[in-house]
Amino acid sequence: MPETTHSTDLRTDSVLQLPLPAISLLSDRQRRGADCAWCRMALTTETAVDAGERPAVDGGNLFPRGCWECAARAAHRLLWEHCPTCDVCRTDPSCPTAVAAQRIMREGGL
Repeated sequence: MPETTHSTDLRTDSVLQLPLPAISLLSDRQRRGADCAWCRMALTTETAVDAGERPAVDGGNLFPRGCWECAARAAHRLLWEHCPTCDVCRTDPSCPTAVAAQRIMREGGL
């Protein structure tokens, strides 16, 4: 079952946590951000979008990243999950989570 977490920013600060496939299904390379968390494509600094650091079951941390296309799809899903329950989104179109998700979607071609 996919994991869903939310936060507030994008890319360089990247505390926006995109929904990931089940952590147990991720390879070591996906957990450390060398490969896309969704499609397994090898990533570089230029081709990667930070999916948001998160704690690992073993007490360490995961640093998943994705390619722009997959990150855009995950950001779209996050937006659909986030907005209906966000008090800020109901009254203010500049909700940081929504703005960050929309930016990833735009840059990823959605």
